[in-house]
Amino acid sequence: MLLSFAALAACGPADEKKEKVKSDKENVINIMETSGIPNASPTLADNSVSFRAINQIGEGLYRLDKDGKPALAMAASEPEVSNDGKTLVYKIREDANWSNGEPVTAADFEYAWKKVVDPKTAAAYGPQMEEIVKNATQILKGEMSPDELGVQALDDKTLQVELENPVPIFKELLTTATFFPQNEKFVEQQGEKYGTSSETLISNGPFILKNWSGTNLTWDYVKNPAYWDKANVPAPKIHVTVVKDTNAALNLYNTGKLDRVELDGEFVKQYQTDPNFHTSITGRSVYVKMNQGKEGEATVLANSHLRRALAMSIDKQGMVDTLLANGSKPLDGDVPGEIMFDPESHQDFRQQNGSLLGYDKEAAKKYFDQALDELGKDQLTLTITSGDTTLQKKQTEFMQNQWETNLPGLSIKIKNVTNQASFQADVTQDFELLLGGWGGDYQDPLTYLNLFLTGSPGNHTGFSDAKYDELVLGAKGKLSNQPEERWQALLQAEQILLKDQAVLIPLYQGGRAYLQKEQLENYVTYPIGAENYKWMTKK
Repeated sequence: MLLSFAALAACGPADEKKEKVKSDKENVINIMETSGIPNASPTLADNSVSFRAINQIGEGLYRLDKDGKPALAMAASEPEVSNDGKTLVYKIREDANWSNGEPVTAADFEYAWKKVVDPKTAAAYGPQMEEIVKNATQILKGEMSPDELGVQALDDKTLQVELENPVPIFKELLTTATFFPQNEKFVEQQGEKYGTSSETLISNGPFILKNWSGTNLTWDYVKNPAYWDKANVPAPKIHVTVVKDTNAALNLYNTGKLDRVELDGEFVKQYQTDPNFHTSITGRSVYVKMNQGKEGEATVLANSHLRRALAMSIDKQGMVDTLLANGSKPLDGDVPGEIMFDPESHQDFRQQNGSLLGYDKEAAKKYFDQALDELGKDQLTLTITSGDTTLQKKQTEFMQNQWETNLPGLSIKIKNVTNQASFQADVTQDFELLLGGWGGDYQDPLTYLNLFLTGSPGNHTGFSDAKYDELVLGAKGKLSNQPEERWQALLQAEQILLKDQAVLIPLYQGGRAYLQKEQLENYVTYPIGAENYKWMTKK
């Protein structure tokens, strides 16, 4: 009997608890980022890392499903449509709650959207609503009060939205962070601290952001018990570690501390026969911004011949082949290929517009010599700013070599800073040349071209062109219900941006090569749009 009792005791509650702890630890998913989160406020976010975080802890009227199609989220049903498609009335689902237990209401959307377009907020992507939501354009210009925006809570669970024109892409827009709701009482209590740490955030999405101080390089997404669809969120916790070096990331992966790792360059070739190796194309457009000047003070980069020389003197194919090797493709435009297609001919946007600013080192040298003559200089020194990952350092060194070799008389200094500092340099336009890019929010050329409107918070180049503005704003507004005319306007706008004005140095369309443990499933990525961790699970 004593032996039997001892055997039973060996399988007692303490051991069950140990087994549960072990099981929970094994179920934690471990993934990586290449940068810390600069800000997690849906209003102020202006970079892919922030939007990726916000997409896990927040949710709008719609959320992209596993196939990248907008699916009902905070909205309980499709809207009632009237006024020739310009008035939409949404019902907010009754079981939608914030992580503090308060209900998500129509007023949360009204508050958030009016905050986004208020010029005092200086929201990075307020222009997402420009020419789309009624009166947004005038409000952003300071000509009308934010209270006059075409959004109104008719009652706690009924939201009315008025548009300038019927907008075919509006449902896709509603999946993006700019259109997420915000809890007014909580946001106002936090003030300027809102979105700067775990303690200053509130969630209505699948996860709650935990253990983030605002500057640390690890954090957790913990399942949100108040989320309306928590039954379909299998992961109890996702642990994120910032790793800037691919070799270091591989060490973590091979020792079981990461379940997925992004690869580039020689690592792609090394692991491409691994059964856990995968590739995919993305909609990320990578380019170098050139600062032409701000507040009326021009820089040397206001010289169009200099911009053209810099853009045409980089061997993009060489960069892609030697540094990336991950499916990325040289890009001679702003809008990437194989994702967006002509509504009539179904031809790819990139193929239609062709090469607008390609590699031609002989022509580049002529433009550079002409620029030096116009500037009254014999030589020139410029600085390129970028993040500090291993890949970014290699890219800036590659461009430095290309520029100094192909453009005699040009010296390039490299300024590698943290990605957060690089994002900040972009926002404040504190750079000469800046390595950056854009992954897009929705599958339409507008998501790329909208950034370079005059005065847009995403511009930061000093570029301004009345015809360009007319074409892009027309695509958002009066042409929104004329698909082919709208498409042609966007094609023409990209030609002005690059072929005529050489505003950017387009480099490549990003590919994705990665190793992923076979136990990790439903890590959902899209060609365009922030990753979605909602259904992620670890077997």
